[in-house]
Amino acid sequence: MKTTSIVVLLASSVLLAGISAIITHYAVRDSTDRVDWVYHTYRVINNASEVLSTLKSMESDQRGYMLTGNVAYLHMAETSHRTLLQSIDSLQHKVADNSQQTWLLKEKLIPAITRKLNHIYTVSSANKRPDKNSALLIQQQTEEQALTDSIASWHSLFIEHEKKLLATRLQQVAAVHQRQIMIRYTSFSLIALISVLALITILQKERKNKELIAELNNVNNSLEKKVRQRTYELQKQFNITEELNEELRQNMEELESFYEALQIRNIKAEDALAEVQDLYNNAPCGYHSLAIDGTILRMNETELSWLGYTADELLGKMKVTAIMIPEEHQSYRDDFATFKEHGFIHNKEHTFLRKDGTTFPILLSATAIYDQQGNYVMSRGTVIDITERKVTEQKLLDYNRKLMHFNEEKNNFLAIAAHDLKSPINNIIGLTSLINISHHVLPADIQEYIRHIQRSCYNMQTLITNLLDINKIEQGSMELKPELVNISTFVRQHIRAFKEHTTVKNITIALEDHEAADTCITTDLSALQRILDNLLSNAIKFSPRNKNVTLRIQQNQTYLNIAVEDEGPGIPPEEISLLFRKFKRLSARPTDGESSTGLGLSIVKELVQALNGKISVESRVGKGTIFLVELPLQYVESDPVT
Repeated sequence: MKTTSIVVLLASSVLLAGISAIITHYAVRDSTDRVDWVYHTYRVINNASEVLSTLKSMESDQRGYMLTGNVAYLHMAETSHRTLLQSIDSLQHKVADNSQQTWLLKEKLIPAITRKLNHIYTVSSANKRPDKNSALLIQQQTEEQALTDSIASWHSLFIEHEKKLLATRLQQVAAVHQRQIMIRYTSFSLIALISVLALITILQKERKNKELIAELNNVNNSLEKKVRQRTYELQKQFNITEELNEELRQNMEELESFYEALQIRNIKAEDALAEVQDLYNNAPCGYHSLAIDGTILRMNETELSWLGYTADELLGKMKVTAIMIPEEHQSYRDDFATFKEHGFIHNKEHTFLRKDGTTFPILLSATAIYDQQGNYVMSRGTVIDITERKVTEQKLLDYNRKLMHFNEEKNNFLAIAAHDLKSPINNIIGLTSLINISHHVLPADIQEYIRHIQRSCYNMQTLITNLLDINKIEQGSMELKPELVNISTFVRQHIRAFKEHTTVKNITIALEDHEAADTCITTDLSALQRILDNLLSNAIKFSPRNKNVTLRIQQNQTYLNIAVEDEGPGIPPEEISLLFRKFKRLSARPTDGESSTGLGLSIVKELVQALNGKISVESRVGKGTIFLVELPLQYVESDPVT
């Protein structure tokens, strides 16, 4: 801090002290005057009390003279009379500055006292006469008493006025005294504060001076040391000058190199700025900024070229609605109001209007810029020409319609082909069965061939059935017909249908039926049969020879639970999510070379969901797999399977 600050602080302290002294001087004078006013009021009250007291004393002396005839009382009364007149005169002088009290004194109190004195002398004179009239004396005494009461009343009023004046002046004295105390404390506090600041400033200045002195001493010592060293070196080596000149030359070269580097950096900075400007103007997307009223403040060359305008034609002169088709003006105003409030808008499609009247679709994203008070300043918008995307979208829609048409033709072909294949396969199965029946003893190799033919036919029959099911599901043409099904009877009959499949691999199907023989549910029998067919067939395919497949049936209050458990290789956890997808073949393979189309489990899931049920799977690698199906006891028909 500079020395002038200390001078200013000290001068302020002295000035405040002078002002405080002047204020204190005038405050003391004012307090003295106000205290004198108070004392003056006290003297007026005492003087008024003396007037009344003297009047009463004079009256008492006059009565003593009347009762005793002692002349001494008469002398004392005359003395009291003179004292009374002096007190009245003094009182008039003291209240001369108070018009109300002067009026009360001159117009009311003094005339009453004068009449009182006249009554006193009249009564006294009447009492001296030998022919005094008692009735007259009584009348005069009565009038005298009335005057006494009147004087006491006016005296009380006079004293009351003075007491009010006294209370007012006392309040003024107290208020002035309080203000004086506050002024003194404030002045002293400011003086103390400024003095403390000046002291702190002086201490800081002194500390800095000491530091500067110490630093100067160090520099001086260092310089002296260098001078001695330089002098010694000059004395020892004359060529030191040449070395210094060489160093100076090298320094100059370094400075020149540094200057050249600065120039290069400046050029690079200008190039970078030009590159950023070029990137802004020639970006593959459009950029623009809008004022709070929608006026276009900025726009890059890319967007200007799209619209066919120049910067002079557009910037600061046109609003954004001028480059939009009229149908979108109102929606843009609504969006712009929301944008200014929330500060952003993303991927909003609009149609821009070029200068030549043509249009093109765009995708708009923008961010609002606000000042420190949160007021909107302008926007930063990014515009992407989506003409090619719109063309591509239209192409995709056309391709999608074609694919739907091809898919419909595929479904029709699949339905026809599957239906036409069922009859020959059934015929083949029937013929092979007749061969076995008509020829009781056939060579072993012929019997093996017949079994292969039958197995292939069964696989083909399963594939056709699955394809038809998938076709119905995808077309949404599967109709469910709920009926009452005795679950125990149905399951036992269904297990018997797999006898031939289990015999080949020596697999046992164990039934754990926990329900009564008459337990029934309302569901679609064909769908339930297809579910159980696929689950049992799948369990038999993936179970090694000589293993067990367990079928559990259990019912609660609302659902029937069916669990099919095998002792196969299990399913890895990472493949569980792929299990119910169409045509997905996992790492596990059927254990006896059976075929697998990858459709069975996807059909099961679709059918379970169609019956308003749920399916889940639990599997441990190397231990086996459990498929859990949960079906409602009462099927409620919903929308067809899609």
